[in-house]
Amino acid sequence: MATDTTDTTLQYNEDELIPPDFLNQDFILKVLQQEESDEALKIRHFKVIPGTKPGDHFASIMFKAIVSYTTKGKEVSERSLVVKTAPVYDGMKKDALKDMPIFDRETKMYTKVLPEMKRIMESIGDYEKISPRIIYHCDVPSILIFEDISKIGYQMHDDFFDFNNTIKIIKKLAKFHALSFFMNENKETNNLSLQDYKGVLINEKSLDSMKQFCDGLDVLKDHIRNWPGYEEISEKLSKIAPSFMQDLLQIYKPNPEPGFNVLCHGDFHIKNMMYIMNGQDIDEICFLDFQMCFWAPPSLDFIYILYETGDPTVRRRKDEVLAIYQEELSNYLTRLGCLRKGPTVQDLNSDIQKLGHVEILLGLCFLPMFYMDPTTLDMNDLADPNFSKENFFGRFYKNPKFTEILKEVLNSLSERKVLDKN
Repeated sequence: MATDTTDTTLQYNEDELIPPDFLNQDFILKVLQQEESDEALKIRHFKVIPGTKPGDHFASIMFKAIVSYTTKGKEVSERSLVVKTAPVYDGMKKDALKDMPIFDRETKMYTKVLPEMKRIMESIGDYEKISPRIIYHCDVPSILIFEDISKIGYQMHDDFFDFNNTIKIIKKLAKFHALSFFMNENKETNNLSLQDYKGVLINEKSLDSMKQFCDGLDVLKDHIRNWPGYEEISEKLSKIAPSFMQDLLQIYKPNPEPGFNVLCHGDFHIKNMMYIMNGQDIDEICFLDFQMCFWAPPSLDFIYILYETGDPTVRRRKDEVLAIYQEELSNYLTRLGCLRKGPTVQDLNSDIQKLGHVEILLGLCFLPMFYMDPTTLDMNDLADPNFSKENFFGRFYKNPKFTEILKEVLNSLSERKVLDKN
């Protein structure tokens, strides 16, 4: 086996420079023999390279297996497989994920939920691609192997999208939500009870691990205390911070029946999609990383659109985006023949108001990270016993690229009373 690690220190995540021992030629041979239904398949060349750039993902480690082989009398000159597995080295990433059933959730998504979505879509003449095709999965060790869709033109995108491109994403999200709702309404025929998919990112067991990502609120309140006109906002943040995670846990749940819920992606940010681009415009979108999917109000994913997918102009035009989402959701439910109607814009707005702490989480804790150079961030610093919240999070809020955006987000949250502690 060849492992290509030349000049990768800044190009790739450190824990993806050396693949785990199981990811070798013999293992990939068995995978390919199973997929091709050919026990005589022979590998001609094989190497493993890191799968992603720093900042592209967190809740796993990823590699690409590049392989050429002979099967059933034909030569496959080169094939790329994306291999996703759990963190193997001790550290903050491994510790943070131990109480999140992310691989079990994603395996169910790829082996049960997404195939059923595809079947339903094709039954009504819709052949749009939602996700990469899964090739192999294993529970112990946790492994998922996918087709490499970068080979058919999909690519990552580093910058937030403008209004028109974001609308393309929101329409596809509405379709995903409508499919999940329809499936759950017909669970007797597909043997899927999506309402049993509980929260992954925020749950009772994960609170301590997740708290580390939210400690920046304490740093933020001190950072803006001396900004003219932001003294009151600083005071509001100081009241929110002590119970923030417990408060978040209370709202990170489905609407009580008969409230409207869907299978949310749960981590719907710009790096969890790949795109075929035509210049600056999106032609096609493929969703990735279904590790955090759970049954919840659709407004939760919508808030991700506002803070982690679209640029500031999208937040300023929130009402337009929400109206387009609602129309697309309702239209696709009708197309599916769903008997129950979707939520109104007023219903969705009401849910957004209830999910104020999710806005705080995404807008003030997560959004600043997207404006940092990912090669300068080491999340393992959070697990360092000498860890300094001020040093780590201070870089986020002092970043000149983020200052004006931070002010706009803070002002919006304050004006809409999202920061008011009851």
